[in-house]
Amino acid sequence: MEQVLLLNTTFEPIAVVSWKKAVTLVFLQKVEVLGVYDREVKSISRSVRLPAVIRLLHFVRNGKRGVKFSRRNVFIRDDFTCQYCGKKFEAKHLTCDHLIPRSRGGLTEWTNIVTSCIRCNLRKGDKLPEEREMLPRRKPYWPTDYQLLRLGSDVKVLPEIWRDYLF
Repeated sequence: MEQVLLLNTTFEPIAVVSWKKAVTLVFLQKVEVLGVYDREVKSISRSVRLPAVIRLLHFVRNGKRGVKFSRRNVFIRDDFTCQYCGKKFEAKHLTCDHLIPRSRGGLTEWTNIVTSCIRCNLRKGDKLPEEREMLPRRKPYWPTDYQLLRLGSDVKVLPEIWRDYLF
């Protein structure tokens, strides 16, 4: 079934939720429906058009840098691609590599971590990328909520009705 774009009160995209979650939020009067799909969901007593875009009625603080640092989010940011060899892998074959190793004072933060395949991570070891001539293909960055939403969504083709809220 369809996914639903969830917006903050400021019309900022904050998540993609299941249609079930969206319908629940509608019935709890926590959101307003801004757009609907052609399909309906039916219960014993009523029929409702499936929401496509919903907006929270009360502001949810996302924080300026609200993207949670996690291994999975690093992989999403880097598109499950090793930043050294450029090959794409499943998550189970990837690691997070510190550009500046922790043994040299490197921190575990967005701008010091890249996705690496196991082989490249072992090859780089406890060295700086320059010492192994293994520079990452892209400079690591702190992604926004919107970037992770776009990169990590299971939605492969964006519904036309979402476009006004995403671009």
